[in-house]
Amino acid sequence: MIELQTTWGWEIAIYLFLGGLAAGAICAAAILNLATGERFKNTIRFSAWASVIALVVGVSLLLLEVGLPFRAIVLFKSFVNFDSWMTVGAWLLIGGVLIYGVYALAFTGCVTRRLRFLQRWRTILAIIVIPLSLAIAAYTGVLLSVLWARPLWDTWFLPALFTASALNTGVALVAAYANLRESGEKAASLRKALEISAVSLIALEGTILGCYLASMLSGSEVAALSAQVLTTGELSLLFWLIVVGLGLAVPLLVSIILIIRSDIARKTRGVFPMLGILLCLGGGFTLRLLVLSAGLPILT
Repeated sequence: MIELQTTWGWEIAIYLFLGGLAAGAICAAAILNLATGERFKNTIRFSAWASVIALVVGVSLLLLEVGLPFRAIVLFKSFVNFDSWMTVGAWLLIGGVLIYGVYALAFTGCVTRRLRFLQRWRTILAIIVIPLSLAIAAYTGVLLSVLWARPLWDTWFLPALFTASALNTGVALVAAYANLRESGEKAASLRKALEISAVSLIALEGTILGCYLASMLSGSEVAALSAQVLTTGELSLLFWLIVVGLGLAVPLLVSIILIIRSDIARKTRGVFPMLGILLCLGGGFTLRLLVLSAGLPILT
């Protein structure tokens, strides 16, 4: 029986998920902001604050995993070697928390009534948030891909996969709020646009996942063995059932049905779309947990 990776546990899996979720949700909110102005400012505000909370919780779990959280908090002061991905990642996360926080405040009425200049900065902040979020989403994969001693992680397919998954789960979170709180004809158009985005992102994530596994299965002995743990080994049931089946296939089917028959959401009082959303989020977390667990080391 193959011994799974246990050095990095559930704390890192949650960080990878929450970091990606935060980046994807606020990226979707910023695009929505640029496309529609303040028409859906409640959805944008919710997505921004949810992203701030998710990123802060995720980074806190990452610091706890370091073992010395208070020392880790001040390590960024000495991060001046920008040839190191750890340095780049530390500043990305610090910048993410600050910029996400300011963006969320820019849509918070009690703050903008006192600091009116924040309203004028919304567009500029949205433009900054999009590339920053894509970088943070990619970094959740880069954090693993630089560990060359574990071939399943040592590939640029992993940052691409985690970025696609981050955008997918982020759109799901935005769609959850839109389905529950937005109403009217314009809200129906928003929900349809989000479902179309979900279909595109699920297709993208599925394609990258397939390429990733194919690359690993045709790679080195340890890379192939790691991929087999996911596809045919100890983790295969969870992988195919939760990640591929419930996490990708079912949400894809739900989104397609909602695009064709938008009235189903109303008839089921939002239960049908929420099913796809919750399964998408569960699949996104399980993907990261299983990729962590299957990261076997090079034999020495």
